[in-house]
Amino acid sequence: MSTASSRVVLIYNPIKSGVDELKRRAVVRAEQHGWTDPVFVETTEEDPGVGQARAAAEAGAGLVIACGGDGTVRSVAQGLLGTTIPMGVVPLGTGNLLARNLDIPLDDVDGALRVAMGGRSRSVDLGEVRYTDGEGATHEDVFLVMLGAGMDADMIAGTDDDLKARVGWLAYVGSFANTLLRGHRIKVEYSLDEGETTYTKARTLLVANCGMLQAGMVLLPDAVIDDGLLDVLALRAKGVLGWTQAVYVLAEHTFLHRLPAIRKRVDALGRERHVTRPVDFLQGNTMRATVLEKPAPFQIDGEDAGDVTEFSAWIKRRGLTVRVGI
Repeated sequence: MSTASSRVVLIYNPIKSGVDELKRRAVVRAEQHGWTDPVFVETTEEDPGVGQARAAAEAGAGLVIACGGDGTVRSVAQGLLGTTIPMGVVPLGTGNLLARNLDIPLDDVDGALRVAMGGRSRSVDLGEVRYTDGEGATHEDVFLVMLGAGMDADMIAGTDDDLKARVGWLAYVGSFANTLLRGHRIKVEYSLDEGETTYTKARTLLVANCGMLQAGMVLLPDAVIDDGLLDVLALRAKGVLGWTQAVYVLAEHTFLHRLPAIRKRVDALGRERHVTRPVDFLQGNTMRATVLEKPAPFQIDGEDAGDVTEFSAWIKRRGLTVRVGI
């Protein structure tokens, strides 16, 4: 390993708990796995990781480790876009969605550092998005797990940060209940690739790169993080029957996602019986959506992104290298 390629940089969110332990264990792990003494770089409110990752790449880092929540991980990934430098992940946030989908240890700083410094490199897809906010300004960002307009974004925006720090992802439960009671369906039209435009009234419109959420819930069992495809979900549930059907479908995904043969049979039975489900699942390379009437709340990888009037998303096939377990 050359001097340049043995350089490891840890970019961390200083407001997260456990930073002292992170630094202490990182020094030990670096020595064990043949890296030079790690360099520690803080994120800031003005730059949550993009600039720090770019600077690390320009300085010749052989490994950059994102230490924080999903926002920090996404920002570091954006900073490494266009490079071949692998990104490690030490999850210190509430959702830790990418870590969950890649089986990176949660609530185990040393375990995550072991994977980052001693694991293998895996090329995964990176989602890119361009969206227009409620004021007409255009923004560009990346996503690793999923983005969405509607109820999910409303729930995220309504969750108290202090509560998240105390109880983790359970903080979303109360916000979900409130959103469910007062939420409404958004009017939206969308299309995939060069296909026809679909108009619908949806509780939420999700675009995903992978499909696992908190607590092991599988939202999109066919979403694979390196297949080059976007997975789109439109949730149209209305009334008791609609929500019952929706909950059944999502529970089915969670329990059967590791049994593809059984899942295919269940899906086939549904088609044979002409079951109309309040959830649409689609796949494509690109997706475009326009929110009608008024802007809708928007989220990217579990982070509040304000309101949106239109957005387009696409996949950069295997555009990011991530360290995973052996």
